[in-house]
Amino acid sequence: MNYNGLTGKVVTPGDPEYNLARQEYNEAIDAYPAAIIYCFNPCDVANAILWSREHDIKLRVRSGGHNYEGYSTGTNKLVIDITCMNGMIVDTADDTVEIQAGTRLLPLYERLYQCGYAFPGGTCPTVAISGLVLGGGIGLSTRYLGLTTDSLIEAEMVDACGNQLTVNHYCNPELFWALRGAGGGNFGVVTSYKFKLLKQVNQITLIRLRWDNNIPARIQFLRIWQDWLLCLDRRLSAFGGIYKLGAWMNAFFYGSPHEARQILAPLLYIPRLTLEYIESVPFIDAIKMIGADYPKREAFQQVGRFVYEHLRQDELENLIYIIDNAPSDRNSSIRVYSLGGAIRDTETNATAFFYRHANYIMAITTSWESKEEAPVHEEWVKAGFNYIYTITRGAYVNFPYNQTPNYECNYYGEHIRRLMHIKQEYDPHNIFSFPQSIKPSL
Repeated sequence: MNYNGLTGKVVTPGDPEYNLARQEYNEAIDAYPAAIIYCFNPCDVANAILWSREHDIKLRVRSGGHNYEGYSTGTNKLVIDITCMNGMIVDTADDTVEIQAGTRLLPLYERLYQCGYAFPGGTCPTVAISGLVLGGGIGLSTRYLGLTTDSLIEAEMVDACGNQLTVNHYCNPELFWALRGAGGGNFGVVTSYKFKLLKQVNQITLIRLRWDNNIPARIQFLRIWQDWLLCLDRRLSAFGGIYKLGAWMNAFFYGSPHEARQILAPLLYIPRLTLEYIESVPFIDAIKMIGADYPKREAFQQVGRFVYEHLRQDELENLIYIIDNAPSDRNSSIRVYSLGGAIRDTETNATAFFYRHANYIMAITTSWESKEEAPVHEEWVKAGFNYIYTITRGAYVNFPYNQTPNYECNYYGEHIRRLMHIKQEYDPHNIFSFPQSIKPSL
């Protein structure tokens, strides 16, 4: 194939580094792109888009390679990889940071902490900012500082014609609306972001609770969680879950350990707590301690949906039945991610993120070691999803699942028609497409 016209670093199937370059974070994704182009600037991105159109080769956009279903790659596709675009500029005079789209979260957190700031990002250290913010972005500061996308004040994007666009409230405002919650791979290649920094911080309270080898704690945790969350102090955000043998929770609290203990009292009453860590630590240490829980790579499947309603006892028991039938004692779980707080400060129609009034996200997830194990795990996720679908409303686009029915409405709710019109304006020929992408309006 003739790769003339591509700039940046081109990796093709015959190159020694191809096998490493094609890998995604999820080891279950096993795609063989036609080529991978590592871009160093927006011109490289524009050239890649124009080359793909000229040669009629579909493209995919990759920043961190963490898309759960592998929509950032594909066999016989051109992968536009922006991981080499990872510069940051912090302006302490106006409390902003400009971040190139391939920047990973841990270096971002470290840089901002050196300048005295917290940031409402996610918890996995190797996730890139781009996929996170374009899907909304949740983490352990979400209830206090909002979604990652709520701090976004400007973006730079290369469109389907190779044009470089400035996107904010005044330039391309409809596109700016769309990028905040529905932008991942749908409208163009975003190359940089500018965020308003909201909170100066040094110490926070890190919370880690475990109920290991404690089967009764599972339903107690879920029952207390949903009641506790309704009136929860917005300075506290938490992720937790249940597995075959017990339950767990991690949280950040922007306050003192003494206050945290008072807030956590309902959970601390669950018997036989095996880990009770509630300590004031430097913000960056909290980030690193939670980040250390993530493997470098693993084969997994996960789907997340929004919970609005109070779950009845029989519904909680059904979740316990699902987890009792999990294929792994420890690597299969049902997880919960707190919402509310600052997320609800922004009007539903202010951004493309539709599910601002959900109480939390519920996810079913599992990981496995060998390809032979995959079918059993995938069937378990499918069965669990089929039930969880009946007690939830809408799906989180950053936890995609390829078997989600009517995915457009599940990911974007009542915003889908507006998004399709914006897609029609900025990408009428559907250059940016993948199995669950937004389609142009007809």
